[in-house]
Amino acid sequence: MSPAGGALKLRRRRAQRAQGAVLFDLIEGFERWHLWRALAWKDIRGRYRRTVIGPFWTALNTAIFVAALGAVYALVWHQSVSAYLPYLAAGYISWYLFLMIVNESGMALITEAETVKAIRVPYSVFIFRVITRNVIVFLHNLAVYVIAALLLQVHWGWNLLLLPVGLLFVLPNFYWIALLLATVCARFRDIIQLVANVTNILFFVTPIFWKASELKHSWIATLLIVRANPAYRFVEVLRAPLLGQAPSLGTYYYLLLLMVLGGGATFLLLRRVYGRIPYWL
Repeated sequence: MSPAGGALKLRRRRAQRAQGAVLFDLIEGFERWHLWRALAWKDIRGRYRRTVIGPFWTALNTAIFVAALGAVYALVWHQSVSAYLPYLAAGYISWYLFLMIVNESGMALITEAETVKAIRVPYSVFIFRVITRNVIVFLHNLAVYVIAALLLQVHWGWNLLLLPVGLLFVLPNFYWIALLLATVCARFRDIIQLVANVTNILFFVTPIFWKASELKHSWIATLLIVRANPAYRFVEVLRAPLLGQAPSLGTYYYLLLLMVLGGGATFLLLRRVYGRIPYWL
């Protein structure tokens, strides 16, 4: 065998080992659900230790923010508070889930550097930890929203059953986004600050406290800010059922396509750099 042929065969073997390592990491990490669930609860308890209402502080902060902002913007846009407040509340708690997962993912591996270097733990355990922790917070916020929606007489109907379906579409996307950010930020720490700045901008340009229909006069703005905006899709697939509405089929197709393309791109990246991650931490 020629030297060139031997080198090519060696690269193929390395690629196959890396590919197997990435898949094994996901499978083994998912099987260790008891570990990342316990770590997520530990994070929640540690964050609100020695407080009276514990994690409901986040829900209370959300309720105060939504009530204040909702009252002001309902007056600015000449809408009734009873109609506008549920829209803002459902959108904000859905956005908050996306925001916290994205912002916390960059540090998911960095904060566990000593653990990664000392023992073999699948990286996906730390990714699932971030996602689970923020899903728990989302459920606390959801409890507050349900109370407010009952007071404001929001009619859900059968469309409320689409909320778990929406979670099934967003959570796999959150996984590859979190894994991608954790990997890239382990190598380039400046990305953490960049992501924080981008999410701050996204909050204002994404239809959360304003409605997408207000852009109907401009198809370019609708295309860029609404249809092509993944943050809007993540919010809308959860917000619509909370308002008693059904998300559009286009939203489901978009999230499914994003899952395939984003997950595939993340897999290709991890296949190349999986073995280098401990050296970056």
